[in-house]
Amino acid sequence: MADSFTGTPTTTTSGLQSSLDKYFDSLLVSTLDPMTRFYQFGSKRALPKNVGDVVVWNRGLRMGVAFTLSEGNPISAIKQISTTDVSATIEQYGDVINISDLIEMTGVVNARKLATERLAVQAAESLDNVIKMAVLGFPGGAIGSAGVTHYVKGSTSAFFSLSTTVIETASDPRLQVSDIRAVAFKLRSLNAPTFDGVNYVGIIHPLVVEDVISDSKWENFHQYTTPENIYRGEIGRLHRVRFVESTLAPVSRGSGNGTALSIAGVSVLAYGTVIFGKEFYGVTEIDGGVKTYMIEGASKNDPLNQTTMLGWKANFTSRVLNPSCGIVAWAASGDIMTGASSTSARRSGGINVGDYPTAW
Repeated sequence: MADSFTGTPTTTTSGLQSSLDKYFDSLLVSTLDPMTRFYQFGSKRALPKNVGDVVVWNRGLRMGVAFTLSEGNPISAIKQISTTDVSATIEQYGDVINISDLIEMTGVVNARKLATERLAVQAAESLDNVIKMAVLGFPGGAIGSAGVTHYVKGSTSAFFSLSTTVIETASDPRLQVSDIRAVAFKLRSLNAPTFDGVNYVGIIHPLVVEDVISDSKWENFHQYTTPENIYRGEIGRLHRVRFVESTLAPVSRGSGNGTALSIAGVSVLAYGTVIFGKEFYGVTEIDGGVKTYMIEGASKNDPLNQTTMLGWKANFTSRVLNPSCGIVAWAASGDIMTGASSTSARRSGGINVGDYPTAW
């Protein structure tokens, strides 16, 4: 009888652990994906397998006008498809939390499920932040180094620029319908492709939404699309730009006088609305690139098995593919902050780009 049970506990435990791994992986991804805002619009590439840590996107180049044909004379100068390769190095991101055995025993909710859901939200925000930094040219440079055009509302006028002029954003005026129109038609003049044949996408901060949503030209999403075609976080449309609301829309330092930081460390908060067309930036796929890890059981560091460690890790990267397909429109919303020279003050004030360590 004893021989008939040989190896059974090990096999059962292994199978159960494998099922748990798949469950938490699936739970993380299914919760993470709907929480993303930037990610859903990226041109996606699968992670490379056994070919190094670099992913490459191939962007097709625009062709010139066609030839005038002559009857009976085949074209001799046959064109070739031209592409531009854009590459990026894959980075790893992740975090771990600790679940005590007492919480698991006495808690009124499933602690591991709740922890996985919270980690998924963190992962979604973290990966969206990676995309945002890629759009703005971080890390490794000031805003504008990604080659993306910026539209800046200064103290006297608004202007397009490739340089690092975000600091010139003044406290008022705020983003207006005329600014969105100017950016949208600038993209159209550059032949930036739309997502659905008609509309561009704008990722906008809630405080900026408040400044533009009251205009009579604003269309709520139910006026122009069906429920199954609504983007995650979509709130409305203006001048053929479909807007998605997100607190991860870039917030940087501006200036009260429009030219430099105000005295005594007081600074305006400059809100960036990213308006763009199809294939503006690339991302690697999160499905398969994100994984959960769970460590439990007694060990030298935890001899009484009092804790379970649950975490996530993502292999991910993002890069601007076509700078001509997107514009970041910077405007204030009447908000200022004090202690602008302090990193902690900038974070507390709502700034989410620049002036940060690599991990935060």
